[in-house]
Amino acid sequence: MQNYYSLIGLLAILFSTSGVYAQETQSSLDDTLHLNEVIVRGYATNRRLLETPASVGLLTRRDLNQRFGTPTLVPALNTLPGVRADERSPGSYRLAIRGSAIRSPFGVRNIKAYWNEMPLTDAGGNTPLNALDVRALGRIEVIKGPSGSLYGAGTGGTILFNGLTVPVDKSSVEISALGGSYGLFGNGISLQTGKNNSAISLNYNHLQSDGYRDQSAVVRDNLSFAGSFNVSPKRTVSILGFYSDLHYQTPGGLNEAQFKANPRAARPATPTLPGSIEQQAGIYQKIGYLGVSHEYRWNDRIQNTTVIFGSHTDFANPFITNFERRTDQGLGGRTITQFRFPNSPLPATVTVGAELLRTFTVDRNFGNRRGVADTIQTDEELTARQSTVFLQAEVELPARFRLTAGLSRNDGQYGFTRFPIRTGNPPATLLTRNFAPVWLPRLALLRTFGQNVSAFLSISTGYSAPSSQEVRPSAGGFNTSLNAERGTSYEVGLRGSAMANRLHFDVAFYQLQLSETIVRRSDAAGAEYFVNAGRTDQLGLEAQASYDVRFTSGELRFWNNLTLTNYRFRDYQQGATDLSNNRIPGVAPVTNVTGIDAEFKPGLYAHLTYQYLNPFALNDANAAFSSPTRLLQGTLGFRRNLGQHWTLDLYVSGDNLLNQTYSLGYDLNAVGNRYFNASPARNIMAGVRLGVKW
Repeated sequence: MQNYYSLIGLLAILFSTSGVYAQETQSSLDDTLHLNEVIVRGYATNRRLLETPASVGLLTRRDLNQRFGTPTLVPALNTLPGVRADERSPGSYRLAIRGSAIRSPFGVRNIKAYWNEMPLTDAGGNTPLNALDVRALGRIEVIKGPSGSLYGAGTGGTILFNGLTVPVDKSSVEISALGGSYGLFGNGISLQTGKNNSAISLNYNHLQSDGYRDQSAVVRDNLSFAGSFNVSPKRTVSILGFYSDLHYQTPGGLNEAQFKANPRAARPATPTLPGSIEQQAGIYQKIGYLGVSHEYRWNDRIQNTTVIFGSHTDFANPFITNFERRTDQGLGGRTITQFRFPNSPLPATVTVGAELLRTFTVDRNFGNRRGVADTIQTDEELTARQSTVFLQAEVELPARFRLTAGLSRNDGQYGFTRFPIRTGNPPATLLTRNFAPVWLPRLALLRTFGQNVSAFLSISTGYSAPSSQEVRPSAGGFNTSLNAERGTSYEVGLRGSAMANRLHFDVAFYQLQLSETIVRRSDAAGAEYFVNAGRTDQLGLEAQASYDVRFTSGELRFWNNLTLTNYRFRDYQQGATDLSNNRIPGVAPVTNVTGIDAEFKPGLYAHLTYQYLNPFALNDANAAFSSPTRLLQGTLGFRRNLGQHWTLDLYVSGDNLLNQTYSLGYDLNAVGNRYFNASPARNIMAGVRLGVKW
């Protein structure tokens, strides 16, 4: 197996290519930053990617807002090796970093997320990824694997969002509109203004679609504000706020026969349960978030950044069997102080900090009578708290070596109360679940070879307590026996550039060993609950590279990203059945994404992307498998400056151009073998962006 991984990795370096190093560009690929210039924020060092001893995936504004026509995060994230974003129905996101979605029937868990240094993940371990609009983002960094030494609990990884970059002494306004198949329509406006001591970005975006399947319409409105103000030479105050109003219908999963007969159908009724249309199944979600950041620089060697934030969520979910109404109130903060010692015998940077998160949830379940909340079934409150204290040191050693060592202390707890709803019910009683504090170390060693090549190895540990949706699942009750996951990751990587910076490559091989792995189960009605599944062993190889061809009238980039995995259960007993050595469901053994990016001086640009996933298991027993995924996407556009102040961008984009019948997201371990959620057939959309700057 190791020889197989090594051979494929070598072939990937020689013959494949990747756009991961591209930076957004206003007019030409000539502005692309190459590997030895790209700066990443991961692990708080703000170093070149070449000098970062970790696997980090990068997406720039062009990757997020130009390569694909439909404005969602999903297709761009799926170009990164080791990252998989699902969309079971429009607006229903699930994100996996190195297979971390095996415990997520919906939503984003086991991943930490930040926007402009401010935590987005709540104390219950949930991240509202579908509350963000890709059109308000300028850059994403994905740290793959456990990063608990700096970002706290989680065994999957960390995702860092950045807003749009605001040029100094420039102001601009951009309006946009798009439309396409299945009733797709969207519009937006972006205002940016930059001064010597401030930068402000205000964005409003709307998106709606009738959906490909029955009962799969979506409507989303997003408003975001980001401002940064230099109130003194040493002090900067930043504000981030956003509001998201999202409603999407949930058609539900189909079994294989239903999927093949009519992939556009919603989940039908059965003799004992109504269908999705009859119950008006869907999600109503409103999220408000406000955070303030304060950065103070004592001198060029010491600085501190402290953030505080609050969030509020109103959530309603009419489901097949019930109607859930939930309110979440989040509060938290994070502080980081960095000390630099550039003139010591061994130059070093020391980072110390802490993070505290708290979420209070009121959750009530009702009967669902054709989309209307009926008789109350449960009335519950849940309090979640999570804290992290961390220390990291980075030391430059002789012979071009750099050592990074980190350590964090993490703990968490839940408090649960169920209130009586009828006479004779047990009185309200507070139940608690405390997870003992754990220490998470990380050690990484990197060596550079000249200006263009580096290699690293790392050992990192992760810890992931059950999320609030796992200790209090839709099946009801409070699970006091569910244990936290523990993991250790071993990784070695090589990255660099050659041939006058035309060829770029990045290869990483890793092994993640998890204990007390959390997996999903479903009861007869389809409501989920969670159990610990013993150990898992997760081997993977990620390879990416790109090659640029430059000529007088433009530039071409050929790129390819390859992910190979061998994820298996160890010591996993399900009742009387031994599932040890079975493949972990939902993780494709081979994922290959290849593409071509082109820009020409008259203003023409084109992007072509092909994704292939070979079949993977859909349940723990490995009794059902997906079909191969072959997805071709393309965008053709024309961007031109109109005088000194105006810019016009026209584009047309196609998705699923091979017209495949496939699922972008499966329901794993689904009751009744309802694994399948059909994604749209071949569809076309077109859009326009008009900007003015002064």
